[in-house]
Amino acid sequence: MYYKLHMRQHLFSKIEKFKVFCGFIFANDSYILFYLISFSMKTLVKLYVNRNIFEKMVSYVIQTEISESNVFAMKKDVYFDKIRNWKSYRTVVATFITHLNSINVGMCQGYSAVLLPQLISNLNAKTDDTIITVNNNEASWIAGFGVLLNPIGALLSGLLIDMMGRKTTICYTTLPFFFGWTTIGLSNDVYTLCIGRFISGLAIGMSSCCYVYVAEISTPSNRGFLSAIGPIFVSLGVLIVYSLGYIINWKMIAFVCAATAVITFACTLFLPESPSWLATNGSLNEATKALIWFRKDQASTDSELADILEAAKISRNSKPRSLKEMFFYCKRGAVWKPFVILLTFFLFQELSGIYVILYYSVDFFRIIGAFNDGFVFSILVGMLRFLTSIVGAVCIQQFSRKFMATNSGVLMALSMAAAATYEYCYSTIQVDQRPMSWIPLVSILVNVSASMLGMLQLPWLMVGELFPLAVRGIMGGIVSSLAYLFIFLSVKFYPTLIETLRIDGTMWLFSGASILAAIFALCYLPETKDKSLFQIERAFAKSESGESKENLPSSIITQNIPTISVSVERREV
Repeated sequence: MYYKLHMRQHLFSKIEKFKVFCGFIFANDSYILFYLISFSMKTLVKLYVNRNIFEKMVSYVIQTEISESNVFAMKKDVYFDKIRNWKSYRTVVATFITHLNSINVGMCQGYSAVLLPQLISNLNAKTDDTIITVNNNEASWIAGFGVLLNPIGALLSGLLIDMMGRKTTICYTTLPFFFGWTTIGLSNDVYTLCIGRFISGLAIGMSSCCYVYVAEISTPSNRGFLSAIGPIFVSLGVLIVYSLGYIINWKMIAFVCAATAVITFACTLFLPESPSWLATNGSLNEATKALIWFRKDQASTDSELADILEAAKISRNSKPRSLKEMFFYCKRGAVWKPFVILLTFFLFQELSGIYVILYYSVDFFRIIGAFNDGFVFSILVGMLRFLTSIVGAVCIQQFSRKFMATNSGVLMALSMAAAATYEYCYSTIQVDQRPMSWIPLVSILVNVSASMLGMLQLPWLMVGELFPLAVRGIMGGIVSSLAYLFIFLSVKFYPTLIETLRIDGTMWLFSGASILAAIFALCYLPETKDKSLFQIERAFAKSESGESKENLPSSIITQNIPTISVSVERREV
């Protein structure tokens, strides 16, 4: 019996070490997803690594006539108990479904990079009955039309998200995606093509509602990771459209993207509404049911529901009901401070060239000499963006927002400065004759990787975090619309920058903006990691005595809240 217990302890100590490692990476029990994927592979590895121990254990099993089913039942209990007790998987599934819209966003953002080279060089001449040709000016407008309506879409999303709900707005977002992609696929002239890009651009702006929904259904401990899934799916969409651009023509790509919008609409219908929005609109019973559905545990929702009901109570009492009231409400520090912080953050983000490289990746890499086939290098960059976005999501879960943004900006500045210096020194030499031609390529790869470690995700993530519940929808829409306006201006005037400043001067501009973004993040970016939305709202608000409540613990903030008794009564639902 002693030998049996010793073997069990040794075997399960290995499992515990593996569990601690996975827990460090994913945190908060989300590593169970990794358990499900790696269960069979880990068993084989354990057979090899611990083969001597396992042989002795098997020998003991045979000697004591213990059945094989009992041995594996012992192991299964460990995994399936974890899976049964995991309370966040529904939230994770809802996040994945919500951010299917982000895949379409990535497809729209990366589409011009595969569309314009095909139109300019007439690569589709052998397959299409009608050939669409464009010049450089028309090409810049086609790329710009993809973001021209983004601000209007973000404002529309901000209005709908408060009036009709978060989930309903997400469903409506898929409609312009579908009609825009279908119009592009059926277009036979430049004007119809621009109309399709115009419509799909509206959907990109509306998709900002996804971050608000995910922020409200997440717990403080996993909100960073789940919100960062959005940029991961955006990068996945970019990678998909880059890969398809190498295989099929631009019309077929449009129809594939339209099918993605249909799938997103169908999946979103099965999600519940945000508990915060339901509570704000007086549907306390539905809010309780939705929260219990997300958490899968009725007993643990009481304290969280108390915070939601208190925030909803404050929202109903202070929510502006006219433009005049809205103006005076926005003069509060809890509103204008997040507005200024996010607007400045977005401005530095666009000036750093993140979206320029995304929209003009093929032409950009051809200019700096990235292989003869810019499509191949764009696919590699798309894959790198996708992988580093996953790493960025894991890092956001582990490190502070300020740390991530500062280091991301510094790495972007240094890498872009290295590329700019090289281009300045060897600009008079033909690309194929330059020494160490790998330097600008590696520098851009490092820049793209660094952007996915904080500079790209954090502004969008914090749109759903910083504003108070009463104006979260409309203010999030306003900030997102201005951010998309910055993206449009950067994309539209990039060809002008290349002609005026040349490629090296443009890179120096990107590098300078990146270092300014790092300084701004270090000095002014608020820390929201592991804080509830209610705590963040209180951190920006000031008491009558002028003392900040930023560091108040949740127990102090929520004490003496009469709505706690309401949440207990709702448990009988």
